[in-house]
Amino acid sequence: MNLSDINDAIKNKEKEYFLGSIVVTAGANNRYEVVDGQQRLTTVSLVIAAIKDIFAEDKDHEVVASVKSDFLASTDRKTKEKEPKLILNEIDNEVYQDLIENINDLDTSKYRRQSHKRLIDASQFCLKYLKEMCQKSKDSEEELHAWLDYLETNMKIIVVVAPDDSNAFIIFETLNDRGLELAISDLLKNYLFHRSGEKIEETKNRWLSMVSILESASDDPLVVTYLRHFSMAKYGLIREKELFSVMKRKITSKKNALNYSSELSEGARVYSALINTEHEFWSDFDPKVRGSVSTLNLLGMTQIRPLLLSILEKFNEKNVCTTFQKLVSVAVRFQIVGGVGGGTMERLYADTAKSVTEGKITTSKEVISAFTNLPSDSAFKTGFSIASISKQKIARFYLRALEEEIIGKSSEQVPSIDTDRVNLEHILPSTPTQEWNATFKPDDFRAYHNRLGNLAIMASKLNSTVGNGSFAEKCEIYKKSSFSLTNSVADESVWNKQAIENRQLKMAELAVKIWAI
Repeated sequence: MNLSDINDAIKNKEKEYFLGSIVVTAGANNRYEVVDGQQRLTTVSLVIAAIKDIFAEDKDHEVVASVKSDFLASTDRKTKEKEPKLILNEIDNEVYQDLIENINDLDTSKYRRQSHKRLIDASQFCLKYLKEMCQKSKDSEEELHAWLDYLETNMKIIVVVAPDDSNAFIIFETLNDRGLELAISDLLKNYLFHRSGEKIEETKNRWLSMVSILESASDDPLVVTYLRHFSMAKYGLIREKELFSVMKRKITSKKNALNYSSELSEGARVYSALINTEHEFWSDFDPKVRGSVSTLNLLGMTQIRPLLLSILEKFNEKNVCTTFQKLVSVAVRFQIVGGVGGGTMERLYADTAKSVTEGKITTSKEVISAFTNLPSDSAFKTGFSIASISKQKIARFYLRALEEEIIGKSSEQVPSIDTDRVNLEHILPSTPTQEWNATFKPDDFRAYHNRLGNLAIMASKLNSTVGNGSFAEKCEIYKKSSFSLTNSVADESVWNKQAIENRQLKMAELAVKIWAI
């Protein structure tokens, strides 16, 4: 719903503004239950609440009372309790009711969920838009009344009333087939509700539990991604646009729907742990498991999550630890060597996940053997010896792992992951001086600046003194570094293409040992 479009419609005196169709069922106490159309109804009510709040700021209490009773909430004459016109789900209703009461009095610290933040943002946007409109208007009060009149009499919807949930979901799906754009999660949710029959409340509670867990795990929307990854762990590769149709074929009975909704709710905790490595879920595992998951997240390996889910479900703790460590090596090798598209990798991970779920793969060795195109040691060494890394966090990861291999992970000199303490140094600097330009021509600079052999990790205090000085000046600082790979740079007499290549070849030899298969 676009506020500017509505404003234009009011200015142009258009007779109708069509909001589309909504599907409802007749619920208890003469209230409708909305199957499709919740977002549009909520948005309209937030616009009206914003108009009411502007009148409240102007101390026009009669208009405020009228708008409240006509559009937002009435008061029971016996109990004196407020009866909202619109009630949202259990997770979002409290913040919604506070918003329509008065956004200016809202204590935002109470509401941490992403769905809460979206409602608050939408409400604030409506209020800001209408206030700016009033500032430009010659008669702001009249303009706000025009909005209320238009919303009440000229904004049109088609209301489809179904006798029960079952019929409502069939109508909902039919509207979608005819072109109504709906979120995949909404389609699947409503299909599960439909298939659950008289057990619908159980499925609703499980769905809300799943959403709540996922929203607490990340600021980014996760529901559709989780639904897809969870399903892929069971059935193999599923494209996002195929998710609803595939699940509709798989879930054909009430028992299927109830089992699936229960598994979704339980699996959400595990999935949230894959995103948040500080999750208590990992306390039962070897610390190396947490480290492997953290590394896979750092490398951006979201497509591997269906496989991780299936391994966590089917393997014992020892096997999980071994397999996750090997999968880090798989991820590093594929990323360094390249040549395998994202779609191919996703299919590989999904097919392997399905085999684990079905019990066809039962050991760490069998998981790794499933990757038939895994780069060999020689291919990985060659790829690592010429790799350029543009993302600093990934470059630091590789350099830290190489340093640990040299000095041993138990050493007190292991580099910190804290970027405030240890950061990245380009030996050939990002803004080279004339002295550097004499050695590295522009094409050479572009080719070698981000080569791993040109990068080093340094304590932040030391790195702040390096700057863009000459190589000789930098070497005096490198000598003071406690990190072996950085300190050894000072042994070079000159820093040129050959020096970078030689250093990186030594790194590649170490890399084959670190990320062994």
